[in-house]
Amino acid sequence: MSKSFEVREPLKTSIHGFALANPSLAAVEEDRVFYRAGEKTHVALVSGGGAGHEPAHAGFIGKGMLRAAVVGDIFASPSTRQVLHGIRLVAENASGVLLVLMNYTGDVLHFGLSAERAKALGIDVKVVAVDDDVAVGREKGGKVGRRGLAGTILVEKVTGSFAERYSEKYGLEGAYKVANIAKDSIVTIGSSVDHCNVPGRKFETELSGDEMELGMGIHNEPGVHVLNPIPITEDLIETQMLPKLLDPSDKDRYFVPFDKDDEVVLLVNNLGGISNFMMSSIASVTTALLKKKYNIVPKHTIVGTVMSAFNMHGFSITLMNASKANKELKESFPDIKLDVFEMLKEPTDAPGWPINCYDAAPSVNKALLEDEEINHHVGTYDFQSFSKWMEGARDNIVKNEPEITQLDNLVGDGDCGYTLVAGVKGITDNLDKVSHEHLSSAMAKISEYVEAAMGGTSGGLYSILISGFVQGLLQTCKSDDQKVDPEVLAKSFEVALQTLFRYTNARPGSSTMMDALVPFVEEFSKSKDFKKAVDAADKGAESTKKIEASFGRASYVEHSEGIADPGAVGLVCILRGIEKAMYN
Repeated sequence: MSKSFEVREPLKTSIHGFALANPSLAAVEEDRVFYRAGEKTHVALVSGGGAGHEPAHAGFIGKGMLRAAVVGDIFASPSTRQVLHGIRLVAENASGVLLVLMNYTGDVLHFGLSAERAKALGIDVKVVAVDDDVAVGREKGGKVGRRGLAGTILVEKVTGSFAERYSEKYGLEGAYKVANIAKDSIVTIGSSVDHCNVPGRKFETELSGDEMELGMGIHNEPGVHVLNPIPITEDLIETQMLPKLLDPSDKDRYFVPFDKDDEVVLLVNNLGGISNFMMSSIASVTTALLKKKYNIVPKHTIVGTVMSAFNMHGFSITLMNASKANKELKESFPDIKLDVFEMLKEPTDAPGWPINCYDAAPSVNKALLEDEEINHHVGTYDFQSFSKWMEGARDNIVKNEPEITQLDNLVGDGDCGYTLVAGVKGITDNLDKVSHEHLSSAMAKISEYVEAAMGGTSGGLYSILISGFVQGLLQTCKSDDQKVDPEVLAKSFEVALQTLFRYTNARPGSSTMMDALVPFVEEFSKSKDFKKAVDAADKGAESTKKIEASFGRASYVEHSEGIADPGAVGLVCILRGIEKAMYN
């Protein structure tokens, strides 16, 4: 397992090689966006994620599946710019865009932020995050939720088939409904005898020759159980994998009910390092055990590599309750006949789909698009005062960075202070580039600068918050020249908060920045008094000393009580800096 071929620039050459091998797909290699060009559609599906899971997701671009896929770095989400580029490319020939992604924090944040920015451009966008993994149960998964695995591809195929045939009639809302019905009917569990080789990195594993992991993720993250010794595959499937998918007594992991008369789809997915010979054997064993132990006979079986993790020597089993899905489809669309099996068998020329019917689209090359601009410019404001407030925020964060860093060293990874400094400097260093007339335009650009400067989860959260604020301005201002006053600010803050709520389950009481942000927004909405709102935020941040963290890296620390959340403290420092500049 430790030996593998290496190339000097694995990601760059892999992307280029995929483009060469699939000339029917248009490609923007600079932003690692692949898309189906030329044809008009009413709803376009876009997916993506980190490299290393091939053929997912670019391999599923084709008629009746995806219109575009965006590739991130190895095991890392693509950036907001990349995703937005993909959205804009397909939106030129579509009335709506549905983003189908896997439920990982980075993907949810960056695809979510891209959706918010696309909405500001006038593009109709919705987001579906697939979470079919049962290895991460309700107790361990908590508020963060389960991971997305191979079941994502079934969601893409079913929804893509619907969009191809019926999106003219039902639009984006219809495709969104189908995707959710599909994802809520799917469960997946994976296993592997070892970790995978990541190109350019030293092979590392904690497993001995007699051990394997059950529930291992597709990014080399550990599984939920280490099994020693490695069981024969029949026993692994019978005693470990199928019970986690189908045992109703396991309340922590029983997410989708399966009755004896239900019609079922079985997907046996190669995680990258299993021979075709063995995959066929695993499919046979799984089918026999489903019949023997659960009286389930899959009506449709798919065997192959749809969601890999480089050369991981493992496989996953996905079950889709087609009867459940078909019943809900009938209830939602009573005037047409929708059948999951027919949708899965619908011909597609997507190169990665196990059963292909090629109908190649013409190759179209397209240059990189220019930076996006929002369609409407609203909210006149005093740029000089705004600049002064942002500089006040920067100065106060720089002053308090050592304290924030010390807090984060105790409950996180020690970079919160540095990240916030980078974020506020990303604003002040670029003030000369933003609109001096309209706050909506200025904040839209600032959202980009913040994400680029901060990076990671914090950058995504702040950028989504700011993008939500822009939407609030667009919704609240009745005319282009309406002045931004406390009433406009209050309503825009409310929209920003609600926007952020869509992409994180953190709320007051979770020991996060939300403990400061929510009181700030609520108080400002009520009193329109910035000073009172900052005091409320300060009080909220102070309360995190009494809370056990349930989100972020602090949630992995055994005892975080007595330590204020650095994210909440940092937000208060930003607000205090603005307050000082505002009233002095």
